[in-house]
Amino acid sequence: MKTIFLDCIEIIKSLIGHEYLYFDTAVEVKLTPHTHPFFAWAVAVSEKDELYIMDNNEEWHQLKLEEQNASLVLGSLYQRLKMMRINYAKAS
Repeated sequence: MKTIFLDCIEIIKSLIGHEYLYFDTAVEVKLTPHTHPFFAWAVAVSEKDELYIMDNNEEWHQLKLEEQNASLVLGSLYQRLKMMRINYAKAS
């Protein structure tokens, strides 16, 4: 069964391989109504198919599905990556 997590990895690898994929504007994720948003400025997939996200401080964090807010970050990331894949296909 294909998941959003696996689809994100597949999209990133098809666009850039195992390099860093930087965004022109950050993927903004509001985790709760009362906290500051999380900003993802880049993503990368390791050779072991682990997904990493770069934050505002240019620090890389592995996205693990068991983490509390992983689904929120993953959902927003998936939307951005889908649009990037569509735009890349149109430009080709």
